[in-house]
Amino acid sequence: MSTLNNSSIFQPIQIGNETLPHRIIMGSMHLGLEGLPETADRMIAFYGKRFDGGACLITTGGIAVNSAAKGSNIFFDFQKEEDCKELELVAQALKPKGILCAQLFHAGRYAYLRELVAPSAIRAPINRFIPKELSNEEAWQTIRDFGTSAAKAKQIGFRAVEVMASEGYLVNQFFSAVTNKRTDEFGGTPENRRRFAIETMKEIRKQVGPGYPVIVRMSGIDLIPGNPTFEEVVSLAKELKEAGADALNIGIGWHESRIPTISQLVPRGAWAKIASKVKAAVPGIPIIASNRINMPETIVEVLSSGEADIVSMARPFLADSDIVNKIRVNETERINTCVACNQACLDHTFKEEMVSCLVNPSANRELEWNHLPLAQKKRVVVIGSGPGGLESARVSALRGHEVILLEATDTLGGQLNLAAKIPGKFEFYETVRYFKNELPKLNVDIRLNTKANLELLDSLKPDAVIFATGVKPRELNLPGLENIPHANYVDFLNGKFQAGKSVAIIGGGGIGVDVAHKLTEEQDPDIQSYFHRYNVDSYTNVGIHPEAGNRKVSILRRNGKVGAGLGQTTSWALLQELQSKGVEFLSSLNYKEVNKQGLVIESKKEGEKTIPCDSVILCAGQLSDASLFESFKKEKPEILSFLIGGAKDSSGIDAKRAMLEGYLAAIQIGTEGN
Repeated sequence: MSTLNNSSIFQPIQIGNETLPHRIIMGSMHLGLEGLPETADRMIAFYGKRFDGGACLITTGGIAVNSAAKGSNIFFDFQKEEDCKELELVAQALKPKGILCAQLFHAGRYAYLRELVAPSAIRAPINRFIPKELSNEEAWQTIRDFGTSAAKAKQIGFRAVEVMASEGYLVNQFFSAVTNKRTDEFGGTPENRRRFAIETMKEIRKQVGPGYPVIVRMSGIDLIPGNPTFEEVVSLAKELKEAGADALNIGIGWHESRIPTISQLVPRGAWAKIASKVKAAVPGIPIIASNRINMPETIVEVLSSGEADIVSMARPFLADSDIVNKIRVNETERINTCVACNQACLDHTFKEEMVSCLVNPSANRELEWNHLPLAQKKRVVVIGSGPGGLESARVSALRGHEVILLEATDTLGGQLNLAAKIPGKFEFYETVRYFKNELPKLNVDIRLNTKANLELLDSLKPDAVIFATGVKPRELNLPGLENIPHANYVDFLNGKFQAGKSVAIIGGGGIGVDVAHKLTEEQDPDIQSYFHRYNVDSYTNVGIHPEAGNRKVSILRRNGKVGAGLGQTTSWALLQELQSKGVEFLSSLNYKEVNKQGLVIESKKEGEKTIPCDSVILCAGQLSDASLFESFKKEKPEILSFLIGGAKDSSGIDAKRAMLEGYLAAIQIGTEGN
């Protein structure tokens, strides 16, 4: 990375009676810590590390304003005294470090509870329960609950509050004609549908008094059919400002939207364009942009162009708690970049699990890290520089060990380099860049073009060895396959095989789906083409444009759904992309042979049929490469050794699991006597 002109970032700005020293804040993100042992201490450790890393304002995950408001059973509730006691410990401990902002939250029809409420009794597509319609008095009581929760937040030590009025939650549901069919003062006309949000803002301001910072996270665009027009959004923004809002944080999309908003498919900084439209129409109030802003260059572009006054990032602070400090001193090449995979953060949230980060498994484990006994210095040899090997080398070095990293090829990264070649997954190149810069800073001895064997290991005299030797593609013995151009996914992604115009992909797991994406879309979209593809500029008529692909592609899977095992919050978007390009999904079948017409299969539904194709790509799974580990364990049982990642379990190439296993292995070394 070149030297960054970060002057647009490090400028102060006022929100209420608080002055932010710079323009980067950490946005709200549910951490899944509620109910775990030492909850307050865990939150203090997590948020404290981000304040120490340069964040000036951090917004908590949503805190319910009443019992019906909880998104699930693992939410704090401002009306429960025991929850407020925990929150007070957090707020008071962090008060000297920076501005801790409490997000006031009501899930509405998105709540994963049986007793859920909404403006109207309309079930959400992503929820199996039908909500109860709030009565007029219950609606007013909920407004008062927002106010008393804001006052409680101020009382126990939070220095600001944010109203969650975006992403399809309750306040947003009142604003949309899609979810609000009421005929009372809160429904019917655009003015009435805005009333709930405006009265909520007025009640909060009355309860907290003048000057106390109140941010409203309002929806800039809902991205569902029938959503409010841009003119209605502007009217809401203006009225929120008049009602006492100190800043507007522009949210994007609903959880039920069929338009990707935060996945790798979205170009960097795309949604700042919506924040920019609001900023132009509503002057005189700080506008905050968020969603898919993960790189210093994108932050500078958004701020210096005037698209927004402040940039909010959540997941990038998971990936690297020191991101602001690194930008400040122009060490941007050392930033561990969020790759927008959602695998350890948002996917965990929807499964009510503790949130962490694929590229930084220490995220949300700060308390455990702080409690680790001092390591006795050891010589650690790591074999393989895929995701697990890289992370185990980094953590081992941080623990004070002498680390030697052996890599058989001429470059670091392993399977990350393959993943990065898939459209929309280019962010993995940033992960490789991070480790290439970070490991030398930690004095890791990197030895490329070095194939490990028992003789070499013996000469290195290690105290511990971490085997991250990865996987090999599984080959397939299929009659007639030799008569058609074919290759495994590794050779295809490495450019050693040119696919034809009609391709059969054998294997419909995550790799097969990625290969299909590469076959049908050669390049990553820019913002303009992305907005065109999803008709975003229409504002109220968004939706994906079907496009003829440049190839006919068929994905075949013996059992289960195509793409099963992919992340819950991202798989739908990728499968939707493939379907829009005419990709054929076939499952519940057996492979019979390849002949001159193509691939012959036997389907449970249709019997024997031929899939016409001129080439075949094999994505039929992987085999663990664990032979060296097994030999070493036999020869040197006295030496501490670990098998991690795909070498341990080849059932799927899983960078999240590999990195976590690398982290967990590394923290065990040198603590044997403690």
